[in-house]
Amino acid sequence: MANFTVTFQLKSYYDNETNDMTDLVKKDFDVKDLNELFDLLDDTEELDSIDDTSVLNKDTEEEPDEINIEYVVITDQDSKEVYRDEDFEG
Repeated sequence: MANFTVTFQLKSYYDNETNDMTDLVKKDFDVKDLNELFDLLDDTEELDSIDDTSVLNKDTEEEPDEINIEYVVITDQDSKEVYRDEDFEG
């Protein structure tokens, strides 16, 4: 088994855009290889397991219209970057 650390970018979207929030969350995965990890990350149930409370704006009563979760960086057990989303600037 190989261990990978996945960095997810979470973004909440509100009617009032000033309430939008962004955060990065890391999660470790023990899988056979990188291909198995990508298969797992394509499963919407796996993305639903990511805690998104960090992008819920506590300064408003309004509920977000949408919360977007994307994996943006993957590193292997040696901290070597093996994947980076081309649009991610972090």
